[in-house]
Amino acid sequence: MDLAIVAQIITGVATFIVAIVLVFQLRKQNEQLRIQHRDSVREANYQIGSRFEDVTKETVLDESLADIWLRGAEDWNNLKTDVERYRFRNHYRQYMMILNAWYDTEDVEYPDTLRMTQARNMLARPGFAHCYKYYFKRQFMNKMDLMILWDNVYKEFYGEDISDFMPEQITTTQFIQED
Repeated sequence: MDLAIVAQIITGVATFIVAIVLVFQLRKQNEQLRIQHRDSVREANYQIGSRFEDVTKETVLDESLADIWLRGAEDWNNLKTDVERYRFRNHYRQYMMILNAWYDTEDVEYPDTLRMTQARNMLARPGFAHCYKYYFKRQFMNKMDLMILWDNVYKEFYGEDISDFMPEQITTTQFIQED
């Protein structure tokens, strides 16, 4: 055999071996990235879950907040002062921020049943529905699938179609009273 042909065969075999090694390295690297992603989602969910527990503890440990939370949930108009409205709306906001964080950190396979359960929980009381409609619906402007879901649950509970309604942007110290 000609020396040039032998050299080409050796070069071809070496290139093939390098390609195989690179494929195995890429597979291993991809697996490590999947593990890291799964770990980061798990850690984010743990932190969000911890925050949820902290927010819930606020209500349990602060009797005045628990009173405001229960009265406000029953009816927004049960809140008699701007301080009560502010505390109620901020507490609701904390729960909404937690839900948004979950939506933002979950993979595409975030269960629709869980989304529905969360919408039902956060709209089930008239005071909660008031907060969603007038203050927090805007949070879903870039998550139209969630806005549609929440608006449908709102309609189911209260018989009002708010799909074309968008609340105006107001400051945290402005409040909307329903008649």
